[in-house]
Amino acid sequence: MKSRPELILIFLLGHCTYDPPQKGKELLIHNQTDRAFLVLDSLNGKSFTLYDTAKVNDRVYITRQPNFVAEFTSFTRFYSNMKMDVIRLKNKNWTTLYFVDQADIHLSPQAILASHAYRFFSINIDTLAKYELNHLFITKDTILFEHDYDYCER
Repeated sequence: MKSRPELILIFLLGHCTYDPPQKGKELLIHNQTDRAFLVLDSLNGKSFTLYDTAKVNDRVYITRQPNFVAEFTSFTRFYSNMKMDVIRLKNKNWTTLYFVDQADIHLSPQAILASHAYRFFSINIDTLAKYELNHLFITKDTILFEHDYDYCER
């Protein structure tokens, strides 16, 4: 059997895809508490999605959703330029992140809203786009949004 290199090349090129990196800004969320929490864009819906399932070789694998932040860890949330433009048009230049404690995730979003069992922080999109470093520190009683660091030893 004779192999045809041009057919192999066409087959390989047809299955090769390049996904260029999107332009935008990263927001690093640092959980500096001893409690895990969910990071959400809104508290709408009937329940929270905590796990995702996938089949690999006919076996079901269960993984945590990426918006679940464990204790003393960091979580990166990416805002593409296109997403920031949509937020500017729809939400008047602000995005709000809601933080639901691990102890309250068994409740429905409506119950969490009614009992105020959440924390939230609003971020100006122009501020997010302006700075290279965007870090949101979550502590037990404070949420701090930082852009600059001074690592000088004194």
